[in-house]
Amino acid sequence: MEWNIIPFDSNRAGSLAQALNLPSLVAQLLLNRGLDSPDQARDFLAPALLHLPDPALMKDMDKAVNRILKAIQRKERIAVFGDYDADGVTATAILLQFLTPFFPDILFYIPHRVREGYGLSIPGLRGLKEQGVTLIITVDCGISNHLELEWAEEQELDVIVTDHHQISKKGIPPALAVLNPKQEGCYFPFKELAGVGVAFYLLIALRQALDLQGFFPKGKPNLKAYLDLVALGTVADVVPLLGVNRILVREGLEVMTQNPQVGLTALKEISGITAERTLSSFDIAFRLAPRINALGRVQDAEGGVRLLTTNDASIAVELARLMNQENSRRQIMEQVMLKEIDELLQTRSEMEQTKSLVLGSETWHRGVLGLVASRLAERLSKPVFLFTLEGETAHGSGRSVEGFHLFKGLENLEEFLLGFGGHAAAAGATLMCKDLPSFEKAFESLVQNSIPESAFLPSLTIEGETDFPDLVKELVPYLPFLGPFGSKNPEPLLVTRQILVKTFRPVGKGHLRLRLEQKGIFLNGIGFGLGDTKLAPGGFIDLAYTPYISEYGSSPKLELRIKEIRIITN
Repeated sequence: MEWNIIPFDSNRAGSLAQALNLPSLVAQLLLNRGLDSPDQARDFLAPALLHLPDPALMKDMDKAVNRILKAIQRKERIAVFGDYDADGVTATAILLQFLTPFFPDILFYIPHRVREGYGLSIPGLRGLKEQGVTLIITVDCGISNHLELEWAEEQELDVIVTDHHQISKKGIPPALAVLNPKQEGCYFPFKELAGVGVAFYLLIALRQALDLQGFFPKGKPNLKAYLDLVALGTVADVVPLLGVNRILVREGLEVMTQNPQVGLTALKEISGITAERTLSSFDIAFRLAPRINALGRVQDAEGGVRLLTTNDASIAVELARLMNQENSRRQIMEQVMLKEIDELLQTRSEMEQTKSLVLGSETWHRGVLGLVASRLAERLSKPVFLFTLEGETAHGSGRSVEGFHLFKGLENLEEFLLGFGGHAAAAGATLMCKDLPSFEKAFESLVQNSIPESAFLPSLTIEGETDFPDLVKELVPYLPFLGPFGSKNPEPLLVTRQILVKTFRPVGKGHLRLRLEQKGIFLNGIGFGLGDTKLAPGGFIDLAYTPYISEYGSSPKLELRIKEIRIITN
């Protein structure tokens, strides 16, 4: 695999390092993240809720807040219409928690992934109207539901859309108010909020308006208590962990560690996260979020909302156990599907020459399409779209790679599609089964013309070179300040050369545990999937790795998560 090492800019890094009294390696890492000025870097290293932009900057916020205030005065029945993934579930939960004191009979609706699919549906809207609902607030959906919102308008059913997905060429749908930072004319400065982030901003503005009208004589509710759920939904949706998202997640991880809600306490325990351990974005992405998502993928996502809104510890434990069981079932389904696709790829050698992968099957479960597509896109370094064929209709989920905007790509293929939505890295689409071959051909042509040949070559983007002594002295003290890590703020990927292999041993299923030494510093490393590497004690290697603080054992310590090993031969 090629190592693309970002050049060290000594002048800019030196200037930033001097201004903030930082080690030069840390300054270079900040530059790599687009943080050019001392003020930007300072805010990044010390994110605070005080730095959050004013919710009034978001277009239609005044309309949304005024309509909810009117609903409170009229004692209307309202509903939250959510989505079945962790972003939509957490957004639904925080709105329910805040609004229930004002609307004791508030309803929520989460569509079933297989029976109904993503977004608003006329049957779902009709069912809520029949239950006396006069105002619906969507979360993490609605921006692409023109037909459904036209129906709601005809039925005099008011809808406030809160969403963060890309806006199609059709423009803004007919809703009473649309909260989406990506829409034209919205002056909110940060455009990459998750769905739960947009919902949280609605609560900030609504709390302010309610306070001005005297609704909180004993003091305003503390919205910081909701940030554990905001962090969960934000990390789960893989939006950039920069700017506003970074503030929300950083603060939310603190709440999740020190004072989580009842449901999250049960979910942490069933996920094997001890109460005393500080949580990270890694814990959310690989332990908590998959269990929330599992219900929406293979069963019914309403259980996730119930978990995140209950105050009953026994109910929370029961729901967390159910999520854990469904997550195990999801993992098995994913493994079976991956094995089937791997076997198929071995028999169809022509796929090695393509720059994209489009496949469909009648046996694949819709709930795991995106997960498998994500794994394949990462492994193959190409955009992937997988479809479940149900009768005459194909329902698909796609994942992309750096350099190809999936949503914009689908906009160029609308002639083949019944519907689509998403963003740069992930999208969903529906089409007729008979059109799948034409879509596959057109998608491949689009990818070939959009991505340079070099982008398809497996490579690692290395952020810098360092020795073990400098790593320990200069970078380790700043690792907690560089996190939380995630999309657009990855763990620093570094290279160290001429490392002595002291010991090594295989662990788990194909992994490698190493004891390493360089310039008098001894460190442990774990190489996932590197168990077959041919090493010799006393040999020397060059290493690409991410440093991290392991909290397992008696005390926290620096370890290396190894990405690639290059053996040095004499």
